[in-house]
Amino acid sequence: MKASSFLHFCLLPFAFCLLISLCSCGKIGDPLPPIPRAPLTVSELTASQQGTRVVLSFPLARTPRSIRLARVEIYRLIESADAPAGLPQDDFSARSTMIAQIPGDRIPVARATVTYNDLIQFVPGSPPSRYRYAVRIVNANGLAADFSNYAVITPITEVAQPPVDLRAKLSQLELEITWSPPKANESGTSPANIAGYNIYRHTGDATNRLNSQPLRETRQIDRSFQFGTTYEYFVRALSLPPGSSNLALAIESNDSQSVELTPKDTFPPAPPDSIKIASINGVVSMFWPSNSEPDLAGYHIYRSEDGNAPPERWVKLTPRIHTPTTFRDDKVTVGKQYFYQLTAVDTSGNESARSATVSETVNP
Repeated sequence: MKASSFLHFCLLPFAFCLLISLCSCGKIGDPLPPIPRAPLTVSELTASQQGTRVVLSFPLARTPRSIRLARVEIYRLIESADAPAGLPQDDFSARSTMIAQIPGDRIPVARATVTYNDLIQFVPGSPPSRYRYAVRIVNANGLAADFSNYAVITPITEVAQPPVDLRAKLSQLELEITWSPPKANESGTSPANIAGYNIYRHTGDATNRLNSQPLRETRQIDRSFQFGTTYEYFVRALSLPPGSSNLALAIESNDSQSVELTPKDTFPPAPPDSIKIASINGVVSMFWPSNSEPDLAGYHIYRSEDGNAPPERWVKLTPRIHTPTTFRDDKVTVGKQYFYQLTAVDTSGNESARSATVSETVNP
């Protein structure tokens, strides 16, 4: 066999295998780029005043695909009230001061509202100052994002001090909170700039304002409480900005000292009245109108053969609370007169005073 024919013969199986191998491979495409991570930015920074604090707030949405957050930096620039409204970010960066850092592990991985309270330093007699704030995100690699939008506020200096002398007075159906007005403003001037009040109630993890409109009086009635639940109340005074009479623009003071209490039901129901009594077939029967108290549990019935006997000499006919508004006494003797008194009992175990005495002679 010639050498060329032998070589051709040997290469044919190799070429055939290579062809099959290439046909069985999938198409090789371009490499896919990495999935980008969502940037973290702040664009809805707001600032409001409450007493001697500026409350900063902004939403921050984080997902598992977001850039890893190391911290949030908060910056402040105090400038004159008539300074230009616009300010380039480079100028703000050079002139502002970082006043706080919030670690990333303190911010939930979800949509959260982040708040920070900045204390205002009031200087008596000084002109108003404008406070300009911005925040920026720093990622886990130490790279800082751009500054957020500016939140600008000129705090009023004549904001009232908080109310004083909070007191709580409990009755069966309502809880009355009273307080005294402050005598001065946080700046030390007087009289206090008071346009009204807001009152808040805290229980568990919830804090709610009780009044729908600003209060003009130094009192509030709470009828939505429950006995046995612990409540904490505090009040804020409302101060109007200079030249304004619009309560919607009023600034709240710092919180007053709170008053805490756990209302306990020590209030008995009213005694039953209008009790009707009759006897037939050797049985004494009574019926009466139901008490109106919402926490009514039922009644007790007492009997005596002497209408003038002291209360401890009367026999209780109801070993357990009696819920119907009727009662049949069949353990009596025909021809004998019996005297009855009733009491009402609430769900806290408070028992009313005795009712007026009713009596009946047992008829056959």
